[in-house]
Amino acid sequence: MKKLKKFWQENSVLLVLLLILISCLIAISVVVVTYFVGSSSSKYGDRLEGIENYPFTEDDQNELASKLEEDEIIDKVSIYTSGKRIIITINFVDGTTIVDAQSKAVTSLELIKPELLEFYDVDYNIQANGTDNTDGFKLSGSHNVSGTGGIVWVLNTPIDEGTEEE
Repeated sequence: MKKLKKFWQENSVLLVLLLILISCLIAISVVVVTYFVGSSSSKYGDRLEGIENYPFTEDDQNELASKLEEDEIIDKVSIYTSGKRIIITINFVDGTTIVDAQSKAVTSLELIKPELLEFYDVDYNIQANGTDNTDGFKLSGSHNVSGTGGIVWVLNTPIDEGTEEE
């Protein structure tokens, strides 16, 4: 017992500091697990709450794609969802102008149910190969739930490979 008492008297400060260090490490571990690891099994966390009230099924996607492909300047359409986003990729026939392609994309918003447009963001990827008379393009745009109601297009600036900056 005398050895234990002597050890405590010589190392009491170190033992108290060690207990404080251990309790801090336990508290930090609990915080890290709670906030960074979390308990959600979805990669989206709670951002998709209510998505079951706004189903965009495979049949809806196929119906929208077939309606779009009825147009003679649209070659192929693919549609898929990711979280609260509907991603529509439209390939136009060669020689389609960028203005015609953008107008077809804007009119495609009318084919989507209004309640879906109030819940999902719609992203567009449109493209067409060029011909002798027209330039080809690849363009992205999006219609956001909280946006202006139209599609906002990413700047489509062709790169002139013939010029060099000095």
